[in-house]
Amino acid sequence: MFKSLNYAFLTETLNALKDGEIRRCEAMGFTYTELEAINNLSLEELFSLCRDSAGFLNIHIDHDTLRRLLSKVCDETEWQMRVSRAVALGGSIEMLSQFFGLSSGEVCSRRRFVGVNVAQGRNPMPDEETDTQIWQLWQARHPGALDTMEAIDVMMDITEELSADREDVILLNVVWNRIVLNEGNRPGRVING
Repeated sequence: MFKSLNYAFLTETLNALKDGEIRRCEAMGFTYTELEAINNLSLEELFSLCRDSAGFLNIHIDHDTLRRLLSKVCDETEWQMRVSRAVALGGSIEMLSQFFGLSSGEVCSRRRFVGVNVAQGRNPMPDEETDTQIWQLWQARHPGALDTMEAIDVMMDITEELSADREDVILLNVVWNRIVLNEGNRPGRVING
């Protein structure tokens, strides 16, 4: 393990020296004298130093930083999965922009990537029975505000549930539009506010 760490650290150091980033090398823990000595080594001496089994690095784990990074990675993975699910279920550019901040180009790229073809024009309106089901399912599960990740999760669940036993798939965009319309028609209801 030390050989590969020595090699990686020395390679990074030599690249920084080559780019004239002396302060960066000093921030890595080297003294100016050590940097001069490393810089003056022949190729043979550098290889010998890299292959030496004695480790000159003192490694410790910053547990708080690692915990934050792991949490960030999990959050990012969850976000990516949520976006992919919304795209696959037929979320519109407007919807994906509102919930995830995606541009129209990003939405189109993601659609192509997951193989989603979107028909031109308006989405077909659901029949009265489906519209009623959408509203009833939303009423039973909705988390409150319409512009939260919890809300989009519920809308995606509704879309999947209603599309499961049908030949004509219901798009997430249709579910979203119907919920927004119905929420807007409720007396005293403020949307996204």
